[in-house]
Formats: sequence, structure tokens, C-alpha cells
Amino acid sequence: MNTARIIPAHVLYRILAAGVLMIGIGLAAGYGYMLIFQPDMADQLTAVFVIGITMMVGLISPFAGFLLWLFLIPFALFLPFDIHMPAGVPDLSFTRVVGGFLFLYILAQIARGRRRFHALTPIEIIIPFFVVGLLMAAMRAGNGWLWGIQAVFDSYIIPLFVYFIARQVILSPREFKIMGSMFILIGVIIAGLAILEQTTGLQLFRGTSTSAFYTDDIRKVGGLLGNPAYISLAIAIIIPLALSAIITSTSMRKRLGLWIALLILGAGIIFTYNRSGWLGGLLAVTIVVLLQRRIARYAIPVLFVVAVGLALTWGSLEESAAGQRITSEAPIDYRLEALQYGLEIHKDEPLLGIGWGSFGRIAIGYGFRPAGNVHVLPSTHNTYLNLLVSGGYVLLGTFLALGAAVGFTLLRTGFRFREQGRSVPLYLLAAWASLFAYYIPSAGFDNNFALYANIIFWAIIGGVLSAAFAELSHDERETAPALPLATKVSES
Repeated sequence: MNTARIIPAHVLYRILAAGVLMIGIGLAAGYGYMLIFQPDMADQLTAVFVIGITMMVGLISPFAGFLLWLFLIPFALFLPFDIHMPAGVPDLSFTRVVGGFLFLYILAQIARGRRRFHALTPIEIIIPFFVVGLLMAAMRAGNGWLWGIQAVFDSYIIPLFVYFIARQVILSPREFKIMGSMFILIGVIIAGLAILEQTTGLQLFRGTSTSAFYTDDIRKVGGLLGNPAYISLAIAIIIPLALSAIITSTSMRKRLGLWIALLILGAGIIFTYNRSGWLGGLLAVTIVVLLQRRIARYAIPVLFVVAVGLALTWGSLEESAAGQRITSEAPIDYRLEALQYGLEIHKDEPLLGIGWGSFGRIAIGYGFRPAGNVHVLPSTHNTYLNLLVSGGYVLLGTFLALGAAVGFTLLRTGFRFREQGRSVPLYLLAAWASLFAYYIPSAGFDNNFALYANIIFWAIIGGVLSAAFAELSHDERETAPALPLATKVSES
């Protein structure tokens, strides 16, 4: 019997739609019940749903899934998107689960021949040595090897996953521009939250135990990323993307929007009142300006005038909140003292270090008892000192070699453009600015806690190199001389 003759198609469609609607209402009601009476279960269900949706998007389009994952990472701790596990078992966090899935999925595509593995650069050669150094330090961590591996995985290995994924899924300068726009957007959100917290005291997305004030009138903002240093580092790395987007934009409306975004990013760094962040922001702007000849001739005199103006008004500036932060000596004294004790500790294990996260406990044993919260172990507040103490010359050396490899690869890629008689793309110059804005300010704090800033940096480096190599290979194909007809026939 033909069912279509008994039930018309439009009636069947309405029945199915009503069924789907009823199921949806039932699920929504069940979820609402859990939100009220079983909030922990509702949080777990939310995390499972968001992780599942992000992974599904990654299956359909790895590039779209990658961008969605990057955008949601800073919100995962608060919304919540993490699956919490019993005590002693690492959480299935949104960052770890989706990042690991994308990494393995792309590896599987490469193994099946559906995706081409890009040529190795000096960066990929150094990465395994750096990871080995991290794991060696983690296995001897003061809080146990499991905690140590979890800590280095979140801090450094996931960002390196991000670099690998960016190298594989960004296949053109256009796609890098899309990712850059996403980072500008998230940077504006982070900066806006910092400005809001500093000016009004309204704390959104603050889940950190850090103190709330530098001084009586300067707040220690923690919106989304947990610490002013991590906030300012993330923004400083993003600023070169905003500058390059402004310079290359052809639409007046887009350029105006980008200028507004850049002003918010700059204000966000200023309102963190973090000196390392201020240095990173200054480097981000200066490097782009100096490397971009079209604006260097105008910008250098402006920078000179600004420097002279600051020198002339320094007396009044010292009385301001910014001046108080610039001239504050206590943080510098702390870092110098930490450096002194760190070098003493380093002498015990110069080659392999004392193990990840062990500085505070051992430094107290050496007599390092800084003023402040006596219940919190002291930290190095210096990325390079932390790596030296934790993993010795092996870990610090490979980290510095990794930065040198990034610089060498960017330089060599720029020369390839020059060899073709072309100017170096602005996004390649922006990567140089991000490199300086990341590596130099990291001497002022422990960037192993700046998880999202590390992710942003390696996404930019991986994306820039992929975009540049794609552009170079496309141009080489376009300019390659055609084979003579006789040669083509003989080859066939």
C-alpha cells in the first residue's frame, strides 16, 4: 500500500516537524530542570555539547573548527566548557580535548593522503628537542610527574599543536587574514574587559586568586585571562595584525573600524598597568613601523616627538597612576632577588634543572621569603629563569633556539620574496613584531601561565608561514616557463 496516498506529503511534514519540536521542548525542559536542581550535571552536559559541536564543525571544515576552538578557549573556564573528572584524573578540558582531536584528525588526513604534509622548516626541527626538554623537566616535577606533564602540556605543547594545525589548515593569505580578524575581535573583547574592570571595578569573567590591586587606586585586572601580564601579552601580539590590516585595507569603513579596534587594544594594554605589557605593545608598534617603509618616514618623526614630549612632562607624569607603576621599585627588587636565588639553585642541576614547578619550594629552603602572601610560594617572574631552573641548559637552550628558528625562517621567507623581485608581505612583517612582543616581555613574568597568549603567538607564526609559502608557491607556478610542445609530447 502506498503511504503517500493515505497521508499527504505536507501533512507528513507537519507531523515530523511537530515531533521534532516536541523532542526539542522536552530536551530544553530537562536541561532547565538540571540547571535548577542539578547544576553540576548541567555544566557537564553543556561541556559535552559544546565540545561535540566544535569537533563536528572541525570534521566538516578543519579551518572553521580551528577558528571556533581558538575563539572559545578563553571563555571555556567560565561558561563552562570543561568536563570535570574525579580527583586525581586530569580534566577533559575544552582546550585539551578539541585541540588533541584536531591534531590527530589532521595527522590522520595526512596519513591517508587527503592532506599534504608541508615541507619542514628549522622550527619543526627544534620543536621535538624542546618537547623532550619539557617532558624531562615534567617527569621530575615537584608536585609529581602527572601534574608536571599536565602543566607543560597546557602551557607549551598545546600551543605547538596550534602551530602545527595552523600550518596545515591555513592554505592562503586570505585564510590567514580571516584568522587575524578573529584574533583582533577576541583582542578587543579582552581589552574591553580590562578597561571596564580598571575604570569601574566591574569584574566579568574573573576566576583568579591573584590580588585585586597593585596599589590603592590601580586595580590588578584579571578579566578572562587571569592576570594583567597575560592580558597585555595577548593584546601586544595581536596589535601587529591590526596595524597590518589597517595598512592593507581598501575600504574606508573597514579602516575606520580597525582604527577603533586598535585604539581599544592600545587602551587595554595601558589599563593593565603592566610594564612588561607596555614594553610588548611598544615593540609591536615600533617593529611594524620601522619595517614598513611606506609609513616609517612619517611615523619615526612622530615617535621622536612623543618621546620628547614624555621627557618634558616626566615630572607631572610621575605623579600619575602610570608614573607610579613605571617608577615602582618593589617589583624590580623582587625579580632581582628571585634571579639571585634562581641562579644559586641552577648551580645544583645546571644541565637538566631541578624539575618543573619546583622553584618556589626550593627557593624558600634557600631563604627566599619575599614580603606578601606567605601562603603562596614565590615564583621566578621570569620565563627564562623559570626554564633554566626547571630544565637547565637543555630546556632554556631549546626555547631560545626555537625563537631563533622562528626568526631565521621569517628572514629566509622574506628573502624568497625579494628574490622574486617582490616586496615582503605586511603579514610577514607583523609576525616579526609579534615575535619581539612575545619573547622580550616574557623576561618580566612566567609565560607558562599565559596559556592563551602562547596559543595566539604560535597560531600567528604557523598561519603566517603557511600563507607566505602558499603565496610563494602560487607565484612560482604562475611564473614557471611553459614546456615546449615537443617536450610535452615526448614526456607523455
